[in-house]
Amino acid sequence: MKKKILLVEDDLLACRAYQKLFEKAGFEVDLALDGEEGLTKSHNGYDCILLDIALPKMDGWQVLEKLKNHDGTCHMPVVVCTVLDGDEHKKKAQELGADGFVNKFNDDLLAETLKILQAS
Repeated sequence: MKKKILLVEDDLLACRAYQKLFEKAGFEVDLALDGEEGLTKSHNGYDCILLDIALPKMDGWQVLEKLKNHDGTCHMPVVVCTVLDGDEHKKKAQELGADGFVNKFNDDLLAETLKILQAS
């Protein structure tokens, strides 16, 4: 059975690129284009959530905090996937319960996600 990933990303071009990457690797990918939609869809049950930070309607920090404080979603691995870089952002992601932190342009999102899924 395919692992299900929720990609919460407002950049449609990035969404399509990541969707193709993960589908080619054998994953089922669902998309959410803003924070509120991502939070709503998260209750459908996913093996992993890939979460951007700079999102409309509700930013990724708010989404992450709500996910990790809700009984129905707190167990789901969340990888923060953002252009924000620096130790302060990584630290904040860890403090809010993220399982991984990936810079969109410098890190391997697929490899980090696979590592987290294997550990969970």
